[in-house]
Amino acid sequence: MLNPKENEKLIDDYDYLSNAASARDCTGLIPFLPRSEEELEAYNDVYQFEPPVISAKKSKSDREQ
Repeated sequence: MLNPKENEKLIDDYDYLSNAASARDCTGLIPFLPRSEEELEAYNDVYQFEPPVISAKKSKSDREQ
């Protein structure tokens, strides 16, 4: 079990993943699938709905190989 300080840091680290005020925030922002990468980026400029890309940490077994 994490101590309160470690738990708070863990929660704070994941807060940026969703800047939505609710589960339905900006519903209807994208009425159709984007037809290009540029269109997808334009939607993301209006409202950042995609989580950032996070590289996976290597497990201990991966580092030993």
